[in-house]
Amino acid sequence: MGAIIWQKVTTCNTTGGATVMGSFPYPRNGILKIDYEFILIFKKYGNAPKINKEMKEKSKLSQEEWNKYFTGHWNFPGEKQDKHLAMFPEELPKRLIKMFSFVGDTILDPFLGSGTTSLAAKNLHRNSIGYEINEYFLPIIKEKLGLRQRTIFQDETFEIIKQENINTDFKEEIKKLLYIFQDPIKFDKKIDPRKLSFGSKIDNSYSKREIYYTVKEVISPKILILNNGLKIRLLGVKERPEKNGGAIQFLKEKALGQKVFIKFDAIKHDEENNLLCYLYLSNKTFLNAHLIKNDLVEVDTEFDYKYKSKFLQKRMVK
Repeated sequence: MGAIIWQKVTTCNTTGGATVMGSFPYPRNGILKIDYEFILIFKKYGNAPKINKEMKEKSKLSQEEWNKYFTGHWNFPGEKQDKHLAMFPEELPKRLIKMFSFVGDTILDPFLGSGTTSLAAKNLHRNSIGYEINEYFLPIIKEKLGLRQRTIFQDETFEIIKQENINTDFKEEIKKLLYIFQDPIKFDKKIDPRKLSFGSKIDNSYSKREIYYTVKEVISPKILILNNGLKIRLLGVKERPEKNGGAIQFLKEKALGQKVFIKFDAIKHDEENNLLCYLYLSNKTFLNAHLIKNDLVEVDTEFDYKYKSKFLQKRMVK
Protein backbone atom coordinates (compact mmCIF):
# COMPACT_ATOMS: atom_id res chain seq x y z
CA MET A 1 0.00 0.00 0.00
CA GLY A 2 2.99 2.29 0.25
CA ALA A 3 5.58 3.49 2.72
CA ILE A 4 6.01 6.19 5.33
CA ILE A 5 9.37 7.79 6.08
CA TRP A 6 9.69 8.36 9.82
CA GLN A 7 12.12 11.23 10.43
CA LYS A 8 13.43 10.87 13.96
CA VAL A 9 16.21 12.08 16.21
CA THR A 10 19.23 9.89 15.55
CA THR A 11 20.39 7.40 18.16
CA CYS A 12 23.64 6.77 16.29
CA ASN A 13 26.61 7.38 18.61
CA THR A 14 30.24 6.38 18.67
CA THR A 15 31.60 4.39 21.60
CA GLY A 16 32.74 7.66 23.10
CA GLY A 17 29.27 9.14 22.91
CA ALA A 18 29.95 11.60 20.09
CA THR A 19 27.32 12.26 17.43
CA VAL A 20 29.78 13.72 14.90
CA MET A 21 31.50 10.76 13.31
CA GLY A 22 33.93 9.97 10.56
CA SER A 23 36.60 12.40 9.32
CA PHE A 24 34.94 15.54 10.75
CA PRO A 25 35.57 18.34 9.90
CA TYR A 26 37.37 17.18 6.76
CA PRO A 27 36.25 15.26 3.66
CA ARG A 28 35.85 12.54 2.64
CA ASN A 29 34.99 9.93 5.23
CA GLY A 30 32.09 11.47 7.08
CA ILE A 31 29.42 9.05 8.30
CA LEU A 32 25.74 9.75 7.68
CA LYS A 33 23.44 9.78 10.69
CA ILE A 34 20.68 7.22 10.23
CA ASP A 35 17.88 9.46 11.50
CA TYR A 36 14.99 7.93 9.54
CA GLU A 37 13.20 4.62 9.10
CA PHE A 38 10.82 3.25 6.50
CA ILE A 39 7.42 2.04 7.67
CA LEU A 40 6.00 -0.30 5.04
CA ILE A 41 2.21 -0.65 4.81
CA PHE A 42 0.69 -3.95 3.60
CA LYS A 43 -2.93 -5.03 3.28
CA LYS A 44 -4.22 -8.56 3.74
CA TYR A 45 -6.40 -10.03 1.00
CA GLY A 46 -9.99 -10.92 1.82
CA ASN A 47 -13.08 -9.29 3.25
CA ALA A 48 -12.77 -7.43 6.53
CA PRO A 49 -15.32 -8.13 9.30
CA LYS A 50 -18.31 -5.79 9.60
CA ILE A 51 -18.07 -2.98 12.17
CA ASN A 52 -21.14 -1.64 13.94
CA LYS A 53 -21.89 2.06 13.99
CA GLU A 54 -21.00 2.51 17.65
CA MET A 55 -17.47 1.14 17.21
CA LYS A 56 -16.98 3.20 14.06
CA GLU A 57 -17.87 6.39 15.91
CA LYS A 58 -15.58 5.53 18.83
CA SER A 59 -12.73 4.93 16.38
CA LYS A 60 -13.19 8.13 14.38
CA LEU A 61 -10.10 10.24 13.70
CA SER A 62 -10.18 14.01 13.83
CA GLN A 63 -9.37 15.97 10.69
CA GLU A 64 -6.09 17.05 12.27
CA GLU A 65 -5.14 13.43 13.01
CA TRP A 66 -6.11 12.32 9.53
CA ASN A 67 -4.00 14.99 7.85
CA LYS A 68 -1.06 14.26 10.15
CA TYR A 69 -1.16 10.46 9.95
CA PHE A 70 -1.97 9.84 6.28
CA THR A 71 1.08 11.57 4.89
CA GLY A 72 4.33 10.20 3.52
CA HIS A 73 6.57 11.76 6.16
CA TRP A 74 6.28 11.60 9.94
CA ASN A 75 8.35 13.81 12.21
CA PHE A 76 8.64 12.94 15.90
CA PRO A 77 11.55 11.89 18.15
CA GLY A 78 12.80 8.36 18.61
CA GLU A 79 12.99 6.59 21.95
CA LYS A 80 15.97 6.36 24.28
CA GLN A 81 17.48 2.90 23.81
CA ASP A 82 17.23 1.71 27.40
CA LYS A 83 16.86 -1.99 28.33
CA HIS A 84 16.22 -2.93 24.71
CA LEU A 85 18.06 -2.59 21.40
CA ALA A 86 15.22 -1.36 19.17
CA MET A 87 12.70 0.54 21.27
CA PHE A 88 10.36 2.95 19.52
CA PRO A 89 8.09 5.62 21.02
CA GLU A 90 4.41 4.92 21.76
CA GLU A 91 3.50 7.51 19.14
CA LEU A 92 4.53 5.10 16.38
CA PRO A 93 2.14 2.18 17.10
CA LYS A 94 -0.49 4.66 18.30
CA ARG A 95 -0.72 6.24 14.84
CA LEU A 96 -0.79 2.92 13.01
CA ILE A 97 -3.40 1.44 15.37
CA LYS A 98 -5.68 4.45 14.97
CA MET A 99 -5.21 4.42 11.19
CA PHE A 100 -5.97 0.77 10.55
CA SER A 101 -8.08 -0.64 13.39
CA PHE A 102 -11.30 -0.05 15.29
CA VAL A 103 -11.95 0.04 19.03
CA GLY A 104 -12.21 -3.56 20.22
CA ASP A 105 -10.00 -4.99 17.45
CA THR A 106 -7.01 -7.18 18.26
CA ILE A 107 -3.51 -5.90 17.45
CA LEU A 108 -0.76 -8.46 16.77
CA ASP A 109 2.93 -7.79 17.41
CA PRO A 110 5.03 -10.86 16.49
CA PHE A 111 8.16 -9.25 17.99
CA LEU A 112 6.89 -7.71 21.20
CA GLY A 113 10.22 -6.55 22.62
CA SER A 114 9.57 -4.14 25.50
CA GLY A 115 5.78 -4.14 24.97
CA THR A 116 5.23 -0.69 23.45
CA THR A 117 2.67 -1.95 20.91
CA SER A 118 0.55 -3.61 23.59
CA LEU A 119 0.74 -0.44 25.70
CA ALA A 120 -0.52 1.67 22.80
CA ALA A 121 -3.29 -0.85 22.07
CA LYS A 122 -4.41 -0.81 25.71
CA ASN A 123 -4.50 2.98 25.81
CA LEU A 124 -6.58 3.02 22.60
CA HIS A 125 -9.09 0.41 23.91
CA ARG A 126 -7.87 -2.35 21.61
CA ASN A 127 -6.92 -5.91 22.50
CA SER A 128 -3.44 -7.13 21.71
CA ILE A 129 -1.38 -10.30 21.34
CA GLY A 130 2.41 -10.21 21.43
CA TYR A 131 5.10 -12.85 20.93
CA GLU A 132 8.55 -12.60 22.47
CA ILE A 133 11.16 -15.37 22.62
CA ASN A 134 13.55 -13.57 25.00
CA GLU A 135 12.40 -14.13 28.60
CA TYR A 136 14.72 -11.34 29.74
CA PHE A 137 12.16 -8.80 28.48
CA LEU A 138 9.25 -10.18 30.54
CA PRO A 139 9.87 -7.92 33.59
CA ILE A 140 10.23 -4.93 31.25
CA ILE A 141 6.91 -5.78 29.54
CA LYS A 142 5.15 -6.21 32.90
CA GLU A 143 6.49 -2.88 34.12
CA LYS A 144 5.51 -1.04 30.95
CA LEU A 145 1.97 -2.44 30.94
CA GLY A 146 1.55 -1.81 34.67
CA LEU A 147 0.94 -5.45 35.55
CA ARG A 148 2.64 -4.96 38.90
CA GLN A 149 0.64 -1.86 39.84
CA ARG A 150 -2.92 -2.89 39.06
CA THR A 151 -5.83 -1.51 41.07
CA ILE A 152 -9.41 -2.68 41.61
CA PHE A 153 -10.58 -0.03 39.13
CA GLN A 154 -8.76 -1.58 36.18
CA ASP A 155 -10.76 -3.91 33.98
CA GLU A 156 -7.98 -5.13 31.66
CA THR A 157 -7.15 -8.82 31.62
CA PHE A 158 -3.60 -9.98 30.96
CA GLU A 159 -2.41 -13.50 30.31
CA ILE A 160 1.19 -14.61 29.85
CA ILE A 161 1.59 -18.01 28.22
CA LYS A 162 4.92 -19.79 27.98
CA GLN A 163 5.22 -22.15 25.04
CA GLU A 164 5.94 -25.69 26.08
CA ASN A 165 8.75 -27.65 24.49
CA ILE A 166 7.52 -29.43 21.38
CA ASN A 167 8.79 -32.73 20.05
CA THR A 168 7.97 -32.22 16.39
CA ASP A 169 10.22 -33.71 13.75
CA PHE A 170 10.21 -30.77 11.37
CA LYS A 171 12.17 -32.61 8.69
CA GLU A 172 9.42 -35.22 8.51
CA GLU A 173 6.71 -32.55 8.55
CA ILE A 174 8.40 -30.71 5.67
CA LYS A 175 8.35 -33.89 3.60
CA LYS A 176 4.53 -33.87 3.83
CA LEU A 177 4.24 -30.45 2.19
CA LEU A 178 2.93 -30.20 -1.36
CA TYR A 179 5.64 -27.82 -2.46
CA ILE A 180 9.20 -28.03 -1.14
CA PHE A 181 11.76 -25.42 -2.10
CA GLN A 182 15.05 -26.93 -3.23
CA ASP A 183 17.88 -24.41 -3.04
CA PRO A 184 20.03 -24.80 -6.19
CA ILE A 185 22.90 -23.05 -4.42
CA LYS A 186 23.78 -24.44 -1.03
CA PHE A 187 25.77 -21.89 0.92
CA ASP A 188 28.76 -23.23 2.79
CA LYS A 189 28.16 -22.43 6.44
CA LYS A 190 31.58 -21.28 7.47
CA ILE A 191 30.88 -20.90 11.16
CA ASP A 192 28.10 -21.37 13.67
CA PRO A 193 27.10 -17.80 14.67
CA ARG A 194 25.82 -19.09 18.00
CA LYS A 195 29.43 -19.64 19.03
CA LEU A 196 30.15 -15.94 18.72
CA SER A 197 28.84 -13.09 20.82
CA PHE A 198 29.38 -9.46 19.91
CA GLY A 199 27.93 -7.81 23.02
CA SER A 200 24.35 -7.46 21.79
CA LYS A 201 22.05 -5.37 23.95
CA ILE A 202 19.41 -8.04 23.43
CA ASP A 203 21.28 -10.56 25.58
CA ASN A 204 22.04 -7.94 28.27
CA SER A 205 25.80 -8.22 27.70
CA TYR A 206 26.26 -4.72 26.37
CA SER A 207 27.78 -3.51 29.63
CA LYS A 208 30.98 -5.45 28.84
CA ARG A 209 33.47 -3.82 26.49
CA GLU A 210 34.90 -7.17 25.40
CA ILE A 211 33.51 -10.69 25.23
CA TYR A 212 35.93 -13.08 26.88
CA TYR A 213 36.64 -16.69 25.98
CA THR A 214 39.11 -19.24 27.33
CA VAL A 215 41.77 -20.99 25.27
CA LYS A 216 40.99 -24.69 25.52
CA GLU A 217 43.64 -26.16 23.21
CA VAL A 218 46.67 -25.05 21.18
CA ILE A 219 46.77 -27.05 17.93
CA SER A 220 49.65 -25.23 16.22
CA PRO A 221 51.35 -21.82 16.32
CA LYS A 222 48.41 -20.39 14.41
CA ILE A 223 45.41 -22.64 15.24
CA LEU A 224 43.68 -22.62 18.64
CA ILE A 225 40.42 -23.97 20.05
CA LEU A 226 38.34 -21.82 22.41
CA ASN A 227 36.13 -23.03 25.25
CA ASN A 228 32.97 -22.72 23.12
CA GLY A 229 34.40 -25.09 20.51
CA LEU A 230 35.32 -22.27 18.13
CA LYS A 231 38.40 -22.95 15.98
CA ILE A 232 40.38 -19.79 15.25
CA ARG A 233 43.45 -18.95 13.17
CA LEU A 234 45.79 -16.15 14.22
CA LEU A 235 45.78 -13.61 11.43
CA GLY A 236 49.23 -12.62 10.15
CA VAL A 237 50.96 -15.67 11.65
CA LYS A 238 52.81 -18.19 9.47
CA GLU A 239 54.49 -21.26 10.91
CA ARG A 240 58.26 -21.70 11.03
CA PRO A 241 58.67 -25.49 11.23
CA GLU A 242 61.96 -25.28 13.10
CA LYS A 243 60.33 -23.00 15.74
CA ASN A 244 56.96 -24.73 16.02
CA GLY A 245 57.76 -26.33 19.36
CA GLY A 246 58.78 -23.02 20.89
CA ALA A 247 55.77 -21.20 19.44
CA ILE A 248 53.32 -23.79 20.78
CA GLN A 249 55.01 -23.73 24.19
CA PHE A 250 54.79 -19.92 24.21
CA LEU A 251 51.06 -20.01 23.49
CA LYS A 252 50.46 -22.70 26.12
CA GLU A 253 52.30 -20.69 28.77
CA LYS A 254 50.67 -17.38 27.89
CA ALA A 255 47.15 -18.32 26.78
CA LEU A 256 46.12 -21.88 27.68
CA GLY A 257 43.29 -21.68 30.18
CA GLN A 258 43.49 -17.87 30.18
CA LYS A 259 40.75 -15.37 29.40
CA VAL A 260 41.11 -13.92 25.92
CA PHE A 261 39.14 -11.78 23.50
CA ILE A 262 39.22 -11.66 19.72
CA LYS A 263 39.06 -8.92 17.11
CA PHE A 264 38.49 -9.18 13.38
CA ASP A 265 39.80 -7.62 10.21
CA ALA A 266 38.21 -7.15 6.78
CA ILE A 267 38.99 -10.74 5.81
CA LYS A 268 37.16 -13.21 8.05
CA HIS A 269 38.07 -16.73 6.81
CA ASP A 270 40.91 -18.57 5.13
CA GLU A 271 40.62 -21.17 2.37
CA GLU A 272 39.83 -23.86 4.94
CA ASN A 273 37.07 -21.74 6.51
CA ASN A 274 39.06 -21.13 9.68
CA LEU A 275 38.04 -17.93 11.44
CA LEU A 276 40.84 -15.35 11.07
CA CYS A 277 41.30 -13.08 14.05
CA TYR A 278 43.63 -11.15 16.33
CA LEU A 279 43.92 -12.71 19.79
CA TYR A 280 44.40 -10.68 22.97
CA LEU A 281 44.82 -11.64 26.60
CA SER A 282 42.55 -9.92 29.11
CA ASN A 283 45.44 -7.53 29.94
CA LYS A 284 45.47 -6.47 26.22
CA THR A 285 48.61 -8.47 25.33
CA PHE A 286 48.51 -8.89 21.54
CA LEU A 287 49.50 -12.54 21.01
CA ASN A 288 49.80 -12.37 17.20
CA ALA A 289 52.34 -9.57 17.50
CA HIS A 290 54.26 -11.20 20.36
CA LEU A 291 54.74 -14.42 18.39
CA ILE A 292 56.31 -12.38 15.59
CA LYS A 293 58.34 -10.15 17.91
CA ASN A 294 59.80 -13.19 19.67
CA ASP A 295 60.90 -14.67 16.31
CA LEU A 296 58.72 -17.76 16.80
CA VAL A 297 56.77 -17.43 13.53
CA GLU A 298 56.98 -15.78 10.13
CA VAL A 299 54.68 -12.97 8.94
CA ASP A 300 51.91 -14.31 6.75
CA THR A 301 51.78 -12.20 3.56
CA GLU A 302 49.06 -14.30 1.89
CA PHE A 303 46.28 -11.92 2.98
CA ASP A 304 45.80 -8.17 3.12
CA TYR A 305 45.08 -7.08 6.68
CA LYS A 306 45.39 -4.04 8.92
CA TYR A 307 48.60 -4.94 10.78
CA LYS A 308 50.49 -6.47 7.87
CA SER A 309 53.04 -3.65 7.53
CA LYS A 310 53.53 -3.39 11.31
CA PHE A 311 54.09 -7.13 11.59
CA LEU A 312 56.69 -6.95 8.81
CA GLN A 313 58.43 -4.07 10.58
CA LYS A 314 58.58 -6.05 13.82
CA ARG A 315 60.05 -8.99 11.92
CA MET A 316 62.69 -6.80 10.25
CA VAL A 317 63.66 -5.12 13.53
CA LYS A 318 64.09 -8.54 15.10
